[in-house]
Amino acid sequence: MGLLDKAGTTTEEKKKPAPKAVAVAAKPAEPAKAKPVKAAKAAKATKAKAPKARPMGLADDYELASNMNRRISWLVNFAINFGVLFAALFIAASDTGIITTILFGASFAIIILNAIFIPMKFSRNLGQFVSRTKFIRGDGSNPLFLHGIMANTSGLLALIGLIFVGTEFQNLSEKQTSSIVFFSMGTVFIIVWFIDRFLRNGSEMGQGMYDLMFRAYLVKYIPPEDEKATGIWSRLENMGNFGDQMMKRQEERKAKKEQAKAEKEETTPQED
Repeated sequence: MGLLDKAGTTTEEKKKPAPKAVAVAAKPAEPAKAKPVKAAKAAKATKAKAPKARPMGLADDYELASNMNRRISWLVNFAINFGVLFAALFIAASDTGIITTILFGASFAIIILNAIFIPMKFSRNLGQFVSRTKFIRGDGSNPLFLHGIMANTSGLLALIGLIFVGTEFQNLSEKQTSSIVFFSMGTVFIIVWFIDRFLRNGSEMGQGMYDLMFRAYLVKYIPPEDEKATGIWSRLENMGNFGDQMMKRQEERKAKKEQAKAEKEETTPQED
């Protein structure tokens, strides 16, 4: 019996299936925690504002100033800025008294007022008030106040540069430091003025060097009805009537010349 029992147990062990191997899944690695410094940088990056697009052209609501507008503006500014100065220089040639000193001080004050303070307050100088023009950017906003200062003082600096070059040219042979500095400054002022005029004459929109730098355009400007001017501003705006009369006279003269030329061509017998 013992042998039979042993044989039965061996057969039963052979019939039992072998245990299957179960693959144990490895535990997923915990994600590394982000450092607080990096999170702060990401937050700052999201708060950064996108840069505003700068206008590349002039809006259709504005019309560029004509050559006549520019001439009137230049003529008025030249008379206001340098009228008293030339009078002071003329008197200084024969008299060096207190009157000449007062005139030089008054001329300097007028130039500073028209070239710096009035443009900073009203974004226009006296010549632009008379010619009804104004410098604006492509979106209609006013350019930075530095534009008005640079554009209005360009001619004055060129005149000062011409004086520096003329007075210090003879002293260059002595190799004095002050003479070299003033001569160099005067040369730079003159060159900058020529570059500004060259660019303005070659530009389709009449933009000079400073206009291109600040993306400014000289346009015809008439204040809207809802923009009521009071005080000094209203008086400056009324100066535009004088400019309108000047333009009207110029246009009438031009029309008369063209009419006279046309009549002369009609009366002249044509050659066979």
